[in-house]
Parts: sequence; C-alpha cells; structure tokens
Amino acid sequence: MPVLLSDLVARPELQLTVVTGQERLDRPVHAAHVSELVRPGPWLHGGELLMTIGLVLPMTERACREYVADVAAAGTSALALGLGAELPYQAAPAPLRRATAEAGLPLLTVGGQVPFLAVTKAVFAARAAEQRAAVEAAFETHRRLTAAAASGRGLAPTLHAWARATGVRTLVTDPLGRVLAAGGDGDGGAGGPGGDGGDGVGVVDGEGDGDGEGEGEGDGDGVVDGDTPGRDDGDGRNGVGRDGAGRNHGGAGELPPGSVELVERVVAGGIRASARAPGLEVRPLGAGRLRGLLVLVGEVGAEARMLVSGLVSLLSLELERRHLAGEPERRHRAALLGRLLSPEVTAARARDVLAAAGLSASAVRAVTVGAATFDEGPATSGQDRAMPGTAPAASGPAPAASDGETAPPGELAAALALAVPGGLVRVRDGQVEAVVGEGLDIHRVLTRFAPGRPAGIGSPVPPHAAHTSLREASGLVEVSRGLGRPVEAGGGDSARLLLSLGERPALAGYADALLAPLETAAPSGDLVETLATWLDAGCSWDETSRRLGLHRHTVRNRLDKAMRLTGRRLDNADDRFDLWLAVRARRAAGDHTPGRG
Repeated sequence: MPVLLSDLVARPELQLTVVTGQERLDRPVHAAHVSELVRPGPWLHGGELLMTIGLVLPMTERACREYVADVAAAGTSALALGLGAELPYQAAPAPLRRATAEAGLPLLTVGGQVPFLAVTKAVFAARAAEQRAAVEAAFETHRRLTAAAASGRGLAPTLHAWARATGVRTLVTDPLGRVLAAGGDGDGGAGGPGGDGGDGVGVVDGEGDGDGEGEGEGDGDGVVDGDTPGRDDGDGRNGVGRDGAGRNHGGAGELPPGSVELVERVVAGGIRASARAPGLEVRPLGAGRLRGLLVLVGEVGAEARMLVSGLVSLLSLELERRHLAGEPERRHRAALLGRLLSPEVTAARARDVLAAAGLSASAVRAVTVGAATFDEGPATSGQDRAMPGTAPAASGPAPAASDGETAPPGELAAALALAVPGGLVRVRDGQVEAVVGEGLDIHRVLTRFAPGRPAGIGSPVPPHAAHTSLREASGLVEVSRGLGRPVEAGGGDSARLLLSLGERPALAGYADALLAPLETAAPSGDLVETLATWLDAGCSWDETSRRLGLHRHTVRNRLDKAMRLTGRRLDNADDRFDLWLAVRARRAAGDHTPGRG
C-alpha cells in the first residue's frame, strides 16, 4: 500500500495539523520536498508533500492563489507550512487557507518543534517499508509459482497461482498461436489440473495428447500438450486452427482480439523478441529455441511486473521439460512414418499407420525441408554451389536469423512434429521429411517453423502412395533453393526456374519469333492474352471464355487468327508446346526475377 497523507497525519511525533482539505487525506505521498520558490511547479514531479515556511511568498489573495495554482498544477499531494516562534508565521495565514480551500489542495502545518528533515525522513522511511513489503510479497508469490511449477502437473497450476496473485489473465500458446493453457478471468474454465475452480479463477490446460490419453483436457482440436500432436478433425487442418489464422477454438481458451499480430511478430523475431500493445503483452518462452509464447491480457502493474521474468522462466522450464520428455514419442512417430513410406505398404496398412498417429485424412502429401538455408546452398556437398542465373547474395551485414533458420535438423524436426497433426516427421540424410493431411496449410507452417529453408511439397496422394509424393518433394528442394521459396508440385515452378537459367536476349528472341506477328496485329495484346489463357486453361474453350469474360465464338475467332499469323496449328502437340514455351519465355524475359511470371 502507498503512503497516504492520513498515515503521516496520524503520527503524533510529526505534529502535522490539517488546516484545509480534511476530505482529501487519502492522497498518496511519493516524496517530500522543501522549496521557498514562489513558482516551484517546474521543479516538482507530482505526488510530493511540499514544505515551505513562506519566507518570500507575499501573503496577499492574488499571490496565494497564483502560488497554490502553480503547486496544484504540478500534481502536488499537499502543502505543508512550517510554524515557529522564530519563523515568519505562527499560524496559517487566511489568504493561504482560502487559496488552498478553493483549489482543493490539502494544507497542513508543521509544529515548531519538528524540523522539515524529520518529515522528509518519515516519508522516505515509509516508502522504503512499502517497497520492502512489495519485494517480500513478490518473493512469496514467486515461491508459490515455483511450488506450482514443481507440482509436475503442467502449465495450469503455475498460471493458476499467477492469476490469483496478480489478477492478470494469461495464456500460453505454441509457436503457431494455438492455446495450450489459459488462466484468469474470461477463459470460462472451471479449474485445470491443480485448480479447485472455486475461487473465481478459471484455468484450463491442454495436458493430454489429443486423443483422451493424457491427464488433462486436450480435445484434439488444435490443443496439444506442447510436444505431442493432437488428433485431427478428419481433414488434417487442426494444426493451424479452424480459421487458418492460428486462433484456437477448443476448450483451452482463445487468443484475445489484437494478440494474433503480436504473436506473429514475436514468432518472426525468435527467442529474443517481445511485443506490446495497450492491454496486451507477448513474451517468448524457451531456453535456446522458441517453444511457446506467454500472452498477458490486461494492464500489468508495477508489483506484477517484478514477477513476469520469473513466470517466463518457470513456464520455459516446463516447455523444455515437455520437449525432452517427448523425444521417445517423436522417435515412435518417425518409425511410423518409415512404415508409411515403404513402397510395399498396402492401403489397409497405411490407414492403420495414420490411425496410430492420430491422423485421419483420405489424402496426404509429403514435405521435404533442406538442412541449409537458401543463402548457404546445398548441405549435401562440401563444395560451394549456387544455382546458375541467380544473383549473388547482397553484401553487408546479414539480417538476424530466426530460430527456424538456424535450427539443426533435429530441432527443426521436433518443431515440425509439434506443428503438424499426427507428428509424422523424421530426419533422413540431413533433411527433414514429413507427411501431412492434404488440408493442412503447410505453407504457413513452413513460414513459421522453417523460414529461409528450401522446401519441396509433393502432390496429394492416397496414404499408401505417400512414398511417391515424397519423391516429388525431395526432387523439388533444389528447385526451391533456386527460386528462394518453398515449391509445390504442379505449380509450374520448375518451368519458371529452367527459363530463368537462360539469357534474357535469347528468351526474348525465341518469344519474338513466334509472338511478334500477334503483337503487331493486335498491339493491345488481346491475341497473346487469349492464346496464353487458352494454354493455361488446358486448351479448354469454355474455361478460356469464362476466365476472359468473352463469348466462346470470340475466343475461337481470336485463336484462329493467331494460328493464321503464326502458321501453327492448335491440334498439333508440337505446335502447342512451341507456343506454350514462347508464352512462358515472354513472361520470363519480361520479368527475370525467379519465382514471378
């Protein structure tokens, strides 16, 4: 509790008498200050007990009003006038009494036998006692937090103890923003593990493994225990939340409005980042790598602020414990993945493997993540290699790397096992391989957990054909390295990469040989656009008409004209390939930046 004016007045040894403002003695006093200036306001910070003997203050109505107005505007808690036989005043002058009463500023008098120094020492001694009590309370609260963390019952008891001590709501999420546990008002919980649910502080904690085998209440709908993937909801999308934005919709609470952006900023910055907004604060959790995030909801006062670092440390220890304890489970799931990727696996056996992993999906796709970042080049060779036609890395200081860019393959695999439903992830030949449900937003997962890493994404296939999707994904890693971003099978990235390897004049010359007659006949570009759309639409007249918003006959007339100008035939496969290559070459020559066009 802060030192109040009433506390000082109640101490008889200070001989403080209230002249005006008896009803305002509940004001806090942060310091005591002595000044004989007639304009002391600029030297005050607010909250002071200002003491004066009125040595140079004219005791007129106007002078006293101006003086009191200056003192009050500075936020002073009260004014104290020193009295004494050898001092200017033996009682509070009437002009000063009226001025303080009108301004609502308490006026005290200090007895003649009490020096101002005694009042100053009393104020600062009381402040020191207040601060000492706050520190002792913080130590006691930290002891309770430590005891809760040592209970072995997960995150919930620690958040429960924090909420009871501070009243500040908290949530712990994984690096995808999925809520693992929540504590405090507003989460609707009725007490998690270690909570009695009877003190108005709700705590929930996804302590289970998502399939009912854990000790907590994880329901498998995007709420996991920090290391073990939860069971998905049939389409493989629980790894990123129901709305694709990382917001959890399960029983362990939701991220409050405005916090998703803060979470994303901290994830992008890594273990040393933090973010704040009015009423919100996000802190990273983990020792060397980002294991989760702490979201504080509400204003954190000065006393609670002293405990935040300790809370972060205790929660980080729990998440690191989970990470280490999850290693046997990760090995088990890596073995499941090996069985799934066997070329001899049957459809029935593949379904059994997915069921054992808690993944229900009618189609899956494989993902391969390279061990080295885009700038480092392939990790499988000891020689420096770079893709032809790509620009050298810019000189100057490199930007700070995120956790995903610097993590060794084992750490990266553990992070991905947390992020993807089923956790079917393994490390093989220095690369990280995974199989995920078709509905998972794998690009978002890679952006969060493997930024700056080349990655190939295979085509969706039935579970028993996962090994074919893996071959696609592995073959696309080097294409991804050349383009500087993850590459998905069937996205046309391979053709763009191959065209980017050629010289721009040669590409332009090849395109001109076939397309220049069309551009001359139709400078607006209608003929080339129609031809390119028709080729991209799989040579479908109806689809081309729909995409361009033209009548089918108009599309056919334009293409007939284009064939007359080029001397080519649409029903000839070689001619169609030449025209397709010319259109792609025109795009590559017009914008040689890899990955565009």
